[in-house]
Amino acid sequence: MNDHYRIYELKNKLKTSAYLAASMIQQLTSTRSDKQLTKNDIGRIAYASCLNLFHTNSMFKPWPFGIAFSIDYYYVKRLNNNSYQYQYSWGSTDYSSGTPSPKTMSKGCNDIVTKNQSEIEALHPDLVCNKDGEERLLIFCCYRRMNFSKSKIGLFLMEPKAVIGGVHTNHSFKDFLYQSMVITPKPGLFPVKSE
Repeated sequence: MNDHYRIYELKNKLKTSAYLAASMIQQLTSTRSDKQLTKNDIGRIAYASCLNLFHTNSMFKPWPFGIAFSIDYYYVKRLNNNSYQYQYSWGSTDYSSGTPSPKTMSKGCNDIVTKNQSEIEALHPDLVCNKDGEERLLIFCCYRRMNFSKSKIGLFLMEPKAVIGGVHTNHSFKDFLYQSMVITPKPGLFPVKSE
C-alpha cells in the first residue's frame, strides 16, 4: 500500500510540475517588452517547476533521490495545411556544469526546422493545428533515472519500469513517470531564442 501511494504521489507532483511550467511559460515575460522566451528562461522554468518535490538542490548531481527532472518542449506553428515550423527545446537537471543551479543546468533549444503534418502528428496528435498561423506547444515533463534505487524515493517492493525515450524515441534516457500536455502559447513567446 505504501508503494502504490508513493507512486501516486510522485505522479501527482509531476502533473503539478507540468501545470506550473505551462503557467510560467505564459506569464514569465509579461513584464518585458521583448516577450520571446530565451534558453535561460526555459532553464528557470524547469528548475522552478520541480521544487514541489525537490526542495533544495537535490534535483542536481549526485541526485540523492536517484532521479533528475526534465522538461522537453515541442513547439509548432502551422504555415499551411502540410507545412509546420518546429522547434525542440529542453531544460533538465540531469547534467550541469559547475555548481548546481538554474544557471548551470542542462538547457537549450534546437534550430527551427520545417516538418510536414504527418511528422507533427507522429509527435502528438494534439499538435496538429486547424488554421495557418496557429501555434501549439507540447510540454513533456518526466523524472529521469540517475543512480536510481527504489529505496531513494521511498519504495519498498515496487520497481518502476524505465520508459526509454518518451516522446523522444531516438534518445536513450531512462525516464520513469512522465506527464505531457499540449497548450496554445501566447503569441510572441516562441520560438525560443538561444541567447
